[in-house]
Amino acid sequence: MQPTYDEDVRTSRLADPPDPRRWAVLAVLSLALFVIILNNGLLNVALPSLMRDLDIGIGTTQWIVDGYALVFAACLLTAGTLSDRYGRKRATLLGVVLFGAGSLLALTADGAGQLIAARAVMGLAASLVMPGTLSILVDVFPAHERPRALAIWGSTSALGVAVGPALGGALAGHFWWGSVFLVNLLPVVVVLVAGLLLLPESAAPVPRPLDPVGALLGSAVMVGLVFGAIHASGEGWTSAAVLGAFGAALVCGTGFVVWERRHPSPMVDFALLRHPVFLGASAGIMLLFCGLAGTLFVLTQHLQFGFGYGPLQAGLALAPIAVAVGAGSAAAPWLARRRGPRGAVGAGLATAAAGTLALAAADGYTGVLAGLAVLGVGVGLALGPATDTALSLVAPERSGNAAALNDTMMELGNAVGVAVIGTVLAQGAAGARVAAAAPAGFVTAAVIVAAGAVLAGLLLPGPAVRVAPVHTGGPVVRTPPTAQDVPARPT
Repeated sequence: MQPTYDEDVRTSRLADPPDPRRWAVLAVLSLALFVIILNNGLLNVALPSLMRDLDIGIGTTQWIVDGYALVFAACLLTAGTLSDRYGRKRATLLGVVLFGAGSLLALTADGAGQLIAARAVMGLAASLVMPGTLSILVDVFPAHERPRALAIWGSTSALGVAVGPALGGALAGHFWWGSVFLVNLLPVVVVLVAGLLLLPESAAPVPRPLDPVGALLGSAVMVGLVFGAIHASGEGWTSAAVLGAFGAALVCGTGFVVWERRHPSPMVDFALLRHPVFLGASAGIMLLFCGLAGTLFVLTQHLQFGFGYGPLQAGLALAPIAVAVGAGSAAAPWLARRRGPRGAVGAGLATAAAGTLALAAADGYTGVLAGLAVLGVGVGLALGPATDTALSLVAPERSGNAAALNDTMMELGNAVGVAVIGTVLAQGAAGARVAAAAPAGFVTAAVIVAAGAVLAGLLLPGPAVRVAPVHTGGPVVRTPPTAQDVPARPT
């Protein structure tokens, strides 16, 4: 008679005691993740003073802002593969060093070209850091503690999205535009020193051959998608630049699929992408961040144009979402144990959609505060269980590549959310005030997140469902040890 999964978990607890430094490791990884996600929106509120000091136009500032997201998204898949091959600790710390160098370059920039180059270096660095943080976390935590650790990791990324405008507004309001890059330096030093001392090294036991053609095609796909999504809000979805970008992404995507299917060791396991559980979890993450990023983009402007707040006041008004995300993340493992991935992720996404709808009906800051609280709790409830479910499908030696896939969906959701919901805002504000157009943007964001809740309900397993392994051309994908499989501690 074969042992049950619960027996396997108990045996693994006795045979492999967890790393006593794992919670300190999580703190280091979360700080690294927070800084790179923070920089997605940190610079936005400093653009007026930056344009004045560098004597540049709006088109140039768009490249300064977008250069980070473009390089970040383009390099994620390749970075995840390289971290599996050469070591996740090594890749993460290399990324941290590059991120610090890029921040120093941006801090001392005296022209637009230097600043764009600095942002590109920071984007490359972020692509090395992000998959490594998730892979190391999965490796260092035992299965019964992983849901809680992933909930903290996931809430950190959501907090980075929310805190970016607030922190950027505070710095730009009291100092000069370059001060927004100062905030990166202390965390970089802390993560580098603590990471050298605490982070364990791990890599694939049998390194896969490098795939430069696949890396180039995959990067081109992401550049086309993110470039098109970013520029759609300003130039329109049918503009030549946007259609050209999406067309190039389609051509490169087709080439990527054809090449990877013929490659003996592909960068992406297509069987994994076809697996309904992975699809439900990763698409749920993408739609969640699509709605979250778009909502915060609209709300930041709504608070200033509709409520008359200054940049600093508007940024601080968003801060309560951080507390709400933390509360939701704390409850997520408990909910996942009892209701399974379907219940936890579905409930979180539905709650986030309800909070976004509440923002559409708010006529004062009290209503905004209530909407932010509900939205933040929903984000916290959904993100950890979704990430845990997606990553638990893959073998440990492929965790870097799987983490990069997960992170790519998250970053793509950020870019598309701002583009889609920003377009709704721009069209609605053409003949009216931004404040009057904001509710339409919130409703659109709520619909996007609600679609994720529907997908979670259809594709993710319930509390008593075991998911069969996915057999791929690469390493075998294992059965996911989801939170509900772990026996509850006796009360």
